[in-house]
Amino acid sequence: MFEHSVKVPRPYKIAANIYKKVATEGGSVKTLLYDNKLRHFRTNALFALITETIKHSSYIDKIFEKCNILVNEPRLDPWLARVLTSELLFGKKELPGKSKPEQLINSYKEQFESYKAEHQEDLKTTDVRRPRYVRINTNLLTTSDAVRAFQDEGYNFIRCTSGSYNDYLQQIQSLSEYDFTQDYHVKTVYVFPTGTKLHDHELYLENNIILQDKATSLAVHLLAPPQGSVVLDMCAAPGMKTSQVAAYMRNEGKVYAVERNETRYQTLCEFVEKTGCKCVTTMHQDALELKRGDFDDVEYILLDPSCSGSGMDFSVHNYIEPARLAKLTSLQEKFLKHAMNAFPKAKRIVYSTCSLYPEENERVVTNSVMVSRARWRVQDVKELLKGQWNNFGSNMYGSIGVRCLYAKPDSDLTTGFFLAVLDREPKDAERSQKNGDETNGENNEADKKSQKRKSKKDDDGVDDVQNDVLEDATEHGNEKKKNKKKKNKISESNGDESIAPAEQNGDTDLIAENIVEVEEFKEQRKKKKKEKRDKEVTENQIDEETTPVHTVDEEVVSKKKKKKKRKKSETTETEEINVVAEVDTEIQNKKKKKRSKDDLLDENAVANTDEAPKKKKKKHKRETTEVE
Repeated sequence: MFEHSVKVPRPYKIAANIYKKVATEGGSVKTLLYDNKLRHFRTNALFALITETIKHSSYIDKIFEKCNILVNEPRLDPWLARVLTSELLFGKKELPGKSKPEQLINSYKEQFESYKAEHQEDLKTTDVRRPRYVRINTNLLTTSDAVRAFQDEGYNFIRCTSGSYNDYLQQIQSLSEYDFTQDYHVKTVYVFPTGTKLHDHELYLENNIILQDKATSLAVHLLAPPQGSVVLDMCAAPGMKTSQVAAYMRNEGKVYAVERNETRYQTLCEFVEKTGCKCVTTMHQDALELKRGDFDDVEYILLDPSCSGSGMDFSVHNYIEPARLAKLTSLQEKFLKHAMNAFPKAKRIVYSTCSLYPEENERVVTNSVMVSRARWRVQDVKELLKGQWNNFGSNMYGSIGVRCLYAKPDSDLTTGFFLAVLDREPKDAERSQKNGDETNGENNEADKKSQKRKSKKDDDGVDDVQNDVLEDATEHGNEKKKNKKKKNKISESNGDESIAPAEQNGDTDLIAENIVEVEEFKEQRKKKKKEKRDKEVTENQIDEETTPVHTVDEEVVSKKKKKKKRKKSETTETEEINVVAEVDTEIQNKKKKKRSKDDLLDENAVANTDEAPKKKKKKHKRETTEVE
């Protein structure tokens, strides 16, 4: 490098650095430009300088080879030399600076001009001169007012009278210096002749017009969100398509503009503000972190993820490292799959890249559609554009590939661009919304159950034990019945000794969880039973001592009364026992069947301590009968 007192203007150095990265590392001009802290520079002018250098790179290399400039000047940075030569031959046509590199390039000007004059045909074949596309920012200015403003300056508006897209392409190639016309597809885009300079135009400086290529504006045109829609722009910076969406919906609705990179996010915020976008909410966030449920109102999605930029860089590099391409396609698939699955009300997604590699385009779309949980259909873009387009995807990817669109510099006179339009199947949209409602309902039901259980735990006394046991008994009711049937079969075939293990594996396991809580209540119940029986025996004895001898009929009547009283007592006991959970209900039913051996063993499984009291109760009943 040179050592000199006068420095090279910084825009040239920045342009040379970005150009080098694009050519050697395969980066995207747009990404590299906005990732640098260049907000105080005129980034549009820088972008134009870099892309012009890239477009003419092969031609400039031939000039350098003819003049031997890099051999004669080994200290000259070749990337800076290409940028300065592009400015001299295809840009401002002069280098007024006093730095050493500028003076050196100026010294070769005559040789450069001589080669250019001798090889005009080479220049025509390698230089695809695109027209200047201008989008009217209808947030601030109507299209009719914009057309009138240009006409007042001497421009001649030419209406496109032909009915086909191919006729339109021929017409825009024949525009004279002060002619302009309306784009065939996007009616807010106007076409000016190649080389039209508008960076210093008043309408541009006031943000009434935006220098946006026709290919990128097609993305919003095909998304076509109605007024009042909710739109998500997942990779929004620098904000051209975001502002176009807002203008398309006439600033009615909502646009979420998401950008992860901090520098690009600041650029996005500034652009959205100065272009009059009132319905846009900017978000400094990674779009992959937008979770289902946070933005369920999203209906339309724009996705233009990071890519190789091969469509914008023309002939700089026709080869990209496989590892880098694989990394890019993996990221692109993540974005598209997330867009397809994370937003249940989404109706349409437009996926776009400024790449011409099918690995980043048709393959990403095909892979994403094949594995998506939601059902999406790739729309035929040719039908959406009413047959008026020429370049489509490869049939190597089946019907999905041919339904996608390519914009190509040599035939469509735009930057290289890819577009795919995906619509959600209507039935899937209904199912997705229904599943979302059911999920919310299940969550609410779970919350109610949780609150109910909490309130039960806060209560004291027997009701607490009863409710807990009831819940467990309800959950395992079917299991209990199955275990009971198994126990009966085993008892019939194998005898009493084989019953206990079966019962222990059945009802015992079920009741063991609650036995600690129920035991105290049972003890109280037993005491009450015993007190009542003792009271009955005492009353009977008193009656026998005080009552004179009766006739046979009177004795029969007395016995009937006692039986009624005993039945009444048993009914009272049954009502008390029913206070316990459904587990005890099964035990009481067994008592009414005169407590078979199976039932006695079932009680032994609940609590071994209950066996002795129950035998005593039976013995006590016999004694009472004898006394009577």
